[in-house]
Amino acid sequence: MPIVLKKICLIYIFTMSWFIPLSYAGDPLAEDAFEDELIDIEESANRFEFFGDLQLRGDSVRDLPRAVEKDFDRVTARTRVGVMWMPTDSIEVGLTGKINISSQSNSKTRFNLDNEQADDVTLDELFLNYHLNDQTRLQVGQTHFPLRLSPMVWDQDLRPQGISIKHRKELSEFNSLDITGGVFLGNHLFGDDSNIKAIQAALNINEGQNTSYNIILSYLNFNNLDDLAANGLRRTNIAAANGNFSHDFDNIDMQINLGFNQHSFPIRAKLDLINNLAVGKDDFGARGDLILGDSIGRKGVELGVATQRIQQEALVAAFNDDDWWFPTRMRGTTAWFAYGFNEALRVKAQVFTERLDTQTKNNKRALFDLQYTF
Repeated sequence: MPIVLKKICLIYIFTMSWFIPLSYAGDPLAEDAFEDELIDIEESANRFEFFGDLQLRGDSVRDLPRAVEKDFDRVTARTRVGVMWMPTDSIEVGLTGKINISSQSNSKTRFNLDNEQADDVTLDELFLNYHLNDQTRLQVGQTHFPLRLSPMVWDQDLRPQGISIKHRKELSEFNSLDITGGVFLGNHLFGDDSNIKAIQAALNINEGQNTSYNIILSYLNFNNLDDLAANGLRRTNIAAANGNFSHDFDNIDMQINLGFNQHSFPIRAKLDLINNLAVGKDDFGARGDLILGDSIGRKGVELGVATQRIQQEALVAAFNDDDWWFPTRMRGTTAWFAYGFNEALRVKAQVFTERLDTQTKNNKRALFDLQYTF
């Protein structure tokens, strides 16, 4: 999308956030409108929801296996402001703008394996949700990837464009089955032309109970990846003679998540396994998480640790979480401490130690985040 249009969308968001609430206030309207028109206006006004978030981040990296800037520090800020409009009970329209600011310039984006520009004003989301019924939702536009995937597979900061449908089947009082599928444009940096076909089934057992778990099976097929390679986003995947990706990516992913909530203290254990069916070797990835507490769903402390091993062609190196320095051909561990002061304010400190398969020494990273939701 042209940068001029993106800026117009962002200006629109901020403008509407000031003037939409005001447009339904004031005595002149009440004096001139009929009673039934006032009811319609009040109902319409109540269907606008405004939201946003702010993240301030300190980032410190050490011992990178490259000739220059093996160590560096940077500070970044990101803010998102959006509006959700619900013209009817079955339709939702979402629009969000985003501003990124960094102590580094955009020229470092490829060099630092980032999935976002350091300094940017952009359209973050523009989508429509149509609820066919209480169990089925159709989604069209640019927004979060609708599949539930771990950071090993997908970076939640990315915003693909596409169409998807999600259906929930209630199996019993506490058990359900979620089916999600769709086709998407990857919408990565620098004019990405990739496309993704995906389908997922999630079996949820004992939802809301002290002991619960789910099993999630996903299939993801990635195509048209040459633009990613041409723009320096092939990263740690194998290169063909012409510089493009050497292999296709036809992924099967399985997640097993366990939840325990004894005495109101949540504990979560997660396992994620992925395999690229399109290659015969270097095609496997695995991640395990153990999380004590919950700093998002409730006020309080959260402690977590995760370890992952990703072989070189297990997945597309452009799309997984860029908080880890290396996307594939790597192994590493991260640990974090987070504290939720309330539903809006959260702090998180996280450290990473990881290395490429060709390294003998780990590189290290520390992130400190202040997150505020409004």
